[in-house]
Amino acid sequence: MSNNQDSMSNPRILSMGSGVQTTYILFKYWERYANGKGVVIFADVGDEKPETYYYIEKYLKPFCEGKNIEWVTVKSKLGTLMNYCMKKKLIPTRSFRWCTHKFKIMPIRKEVRKRGATAKNPFYQDIGITTDEIHRANGQKYDTLYLKSEYPLLDTKESRQNCADGIKAMGYPIPPKSGCYYCPYAKKKEMRKLHAEHRILYDKASIMEQNNGQYPKMTLFSVPLKNLNENTSLDDFDDELGECDSGHCFV
Repeated sequence: MSNNQDSMSNPRILSMGSGVQTTYILFKYWERYANGKGVVIFADVGDEKPETYYYIEKYLKPFCEGKNIEWVTVKSKLGTLMNYCMKKKLIPTRSFRWCTHKFKIMPIRKEVRKRGATAKNPFYQDIGITTDEIHRANGQKYDTLYLKSEYPLLDTKESRQNCADGIKAMGYPIPPKSGCYYCPYAKKKEMRKLHAEHRILYDKASIMEQNNGQYPKMTLFSVPLKNLNENTSLDDFDDELGECDSGHCFV
């Protein structure tokens, strides 16, 4: 799945989603980025789960520091995703993935251009897609002349479970699934967990949902978040129907 063997001599980034796959890439293939050969770029939309931010600070950044790997956090000039949604009266949707484009893809592209990526000197970005989700490897759809996608976990035929096992074998805890805490791709169990453990965040997501200009016709899930209480089952919530096919989320 690599573009070509010569790509290893070009500047390289790890598109760090901070989930299982990209964490495994960092821990296993860290030499690809060490000593100035590459950089780890985390596109922070401002609304990751608290557990993800904790894992980054506790494990990922210290690992990079110890291996002489540059970690860069990029953010959209539009502010946080939630603040943007509140201002524009929008919510993220499955049908049109504008949030990934505006808050992850574009900040990463801006960063590599700032670092000198050009058509004659393209950067290569490693994306954490595994064999059990190979349909997400749509790099050609999102690549530009100056930024090309590669999939090291497909090259070595790794599954998501392989990645989780590898992280444990290296002595680290499994990172939580990354993604905004109100992502419309969340599963029932994730919303139950958010409601139980981070009620303030759940309520913020509900406020954002109700602020959306097409509410209640358009909601994050099939059931409005405000309808959930102690006596309400999440059985009517959609299970995960798909995934972000850009490779920038859920990795």
